Amino acid sequence: MKLTTKTIGVMVALQGLSLSVYAEPDFSINIHGFATGGLTDRDIGAVAVHEHDPNDDFTLQAVEVELGVSVNEYIHGFITGTAFTLEGSEGVETELEEAFIQLKNLPLGFEIRGGRYFNKIGFENNVHLHGWDFVNSNLSTGVLLGEEGLRTDGVELSWEKEYSSGAFGVSASYGEAVLHGEEEGEEHDLAEESLELAFFSDDVFSVRPYVTYNKTDYFQHKLGVSAATGDNGFGRDTNILGADYTFTWRENGLEAGGKAASVGVEYFYRDVEFVDEDDASITGDSSQNSFAVRSVYTFNEHWSVAARYEYIDGVDGESFTLEERQRASLAVTYRKELNDHWGTHARLQYNHDKIEDDRSNNVFLQLGFSFGAKTN
Repeated sequence: MKLTTKTIGVMVALQGLSLSVYAEPDFSINIHGFATGGLTDRDIGAVAVHEHDPNDDFTLQAVEVELGVSVNEYIHGFITGTAFTLEGSEGVETELEEAFIQLKNLPLGFEIRGGRYFNKIGFENNVHLHGWDFVNSNLSTGVLLGEEGLRTDGVELSWEKEYSSGAFGVSASYGEAVLHGEEEGEEHDLAEESLELAFFSDDVFSVRPYVTYNKTDYFQHKLGVSAATGDNGFGRDTNILGADYTFTWRENGLEAGGKAASVGVEYFYRDVEFVDEDDASITGDSSQNSFAVRSVYTFNEHWSVAARYEYIDGVDGESFTLEERQRASLAVTYRKELNDHWGTHARLQYNHDKIEDDRSNNVFLQLGFSFGAKTN
């Protein structure tokens, strides 16, 4: 085989598939930045459930830097790092959000990725901040799955089979849950402590089968089921089961642009096994239900409006307690592409939060930018 400056002559047989490794892979970089100011009748941080939710009168929600590399059509790599501020912290914090290698287009429709990644579970868990339809996360993401949702250092196997009017697929992940670090000596009340200890904290397994059905190019249906089980902060088990459905209409069908509308519903059930902090002989388990409905209407390439309602059960116990939460949101978003690389973003949102019997009304203004480039 003749070697050139463009190609390294390495051919690997993988179940009858030849993988070509190129000397000049494709690189891409994307940067997204978001800052949010809030007007509220109470402490904004009290209604924040996600690490990137607005948590002060002014919040640097995130500057996300995404680096991608495609060696060829089979081997891909992806890294995302973020910088952000938290209420009460000094300066800017940084974190490696995702870093994985992905093997795509494998025989029989399989894909594998290994490293750190957001698990595919529910509406939003594996969606980065720049893909959210609202200023803050869904309640279920931050309350049931983790302060940044569910992330895993592990391995994920995915399979998808396309058919004439849609696709059927499943993803399964196993690894160690990634937790956000806490300040040493930090104190919490029982509700805050229960919230954090209920999260996955060690080995976790998740699976998500889904099916899509396109009646026509203009009307699309997607139904997914999510499940996760693993060790929690009590040293016992947390189990989650959920289902979600989304209907989407697009004026231009499968082509980009035009008006669009979507409506989705999501349900989660979570069971948490716990142990009393002071008396290990006191154990138990407690369950929660979560329900959400959301809709998004896109007027054109610049304007969209989104609305949602969410409810999560409370738990009232002597050793384990969680607050009942409700949230209603209305957001108006304006996007403008300045050129092939730069874009801007502005979002005005109203939130009504209810935590037990305590209500609050919040107005947020979010400003952002995006940059994207690709090189060979």
